[in-house]
Amino acid sequence: MTKRIVLAGGGTAGHLFPGLAVAQQLQQADDDVEVLLIGAHAALDERLLPRTGFQHHLIDARPFPYGVSLRAISRLYWLANSTITALRLLRRFDPTIVFSAGGYVAVPVVVAGRLLGIPAMVHVSDAFPDRASRLLSRWARAITLAFDEAASYFPVNKIIYTGVPVRREIVTATAAEGRELLGLAADKFTVLVTGGSQGARRINEALVSALPTLLAEEHLQIVHLTGDRDYENVKQQAQQRGAASPGYQCYAYLEQMGPALAAADLVVSRAGSSSLGEATALGKPLILIPYPYAGGHQKYNAGVVQQAGGAEVIDNEALHGAVLGRAILELYEDGRRRQAMAEASRKWGRPDAAQRIAQLLLKY
Repeated sequence: MTKRIVLAGGGTAGHLFPGLAVAQQLQQADDDVEVLLIGAHAALDERLLPRTGFQHHLIDARPFPYGVSLRAISRLYWLANSTITALRLLRRFDPTIVFSAGGYVAVPVVVAGRLLGIPAMVHVSDAFPDRASRLLSRWARAITLAFDEAASYFPVNKIIYTGVPVRREIVTATAAEGRELLGLAADKFTVLVTGGSQGARRINEALVSALPTLLAEEHLQIVHLTGDRDYENVKQQAQQRGAASPGYQCYAYLEQMGPALAAADLVVSRAGSSSLGEATALGKPLILIPYPYAGGHQKYNAGVVQQAGGAEVIDNEALHGAVLGRAILELYEDGRRRQAMAEASRKWGRPDAAQRIAQLLLKY
């Protein structure tokens, strides 16, 4: 009998990629399983989902702003509209179970499943659970956790600690592939700087300011992912500061994130769950600058990895060129400390998380 499983989540990489990682493992584990990915009408989902080879559908879900406002009230319309769309999709697909990868896209899908009597499994992405996770957990048969620190927010009989689901192409990537892809020198220390799928202006500005100091080190090379919004401006500013390939490479976005991560000796990043899961699955030491908004979830995520020994944390408000440059150079110069961080990072990472979640879903 064919099993049909819906994986809902999108809008950002942090909610799109975990669902995709689980879909890959479901496909590998059982030929007799049919998967439907449900994402949002958002730039990332529209660009990436058609390339995955999986059945997919995009719905008009919208994020709810924090606090009470007219905008929040207007989003109730979008919630109702997307729930009606999800009802039609679920009736047509007739899934065995719905898996929530988290975020606003998953809410109408799990609600629709609840109305149709379809069980749900909810993945909680952050150390401090967001509003969607807390809401959806009420109806979940099982709750998988990316951070065991989130366990206190949920019924103990429902929770299973799995870690962050990471895509196969991340886990299997090699440093040699990354160096070949990006034209990196094998004998240089490589720093990967990224603000996540949407970019981070504060990180971009700090790195551009630090470039003259960093690139004065001839054995250091930087790969900088700016996000689409800031790419042209960052590229122009970097050129004005004398930054040129191969010492400095600037991209808006890299779809081949696995090789880029694998080639890095140090990763500078926001502290979204998916970013942390990918970097730690490959055992990378981290400098984290948590995004301070959207409920402040990243601050808790970063603190967990810092406490585990895999990361240093810089507060977003304290970040500027001198601070970032000094943090990078200190780790560049201290190989013993960097190695200890890499080992702690690898120990915290869970490269088998997607496989574990797939096996749980196949039991329904």
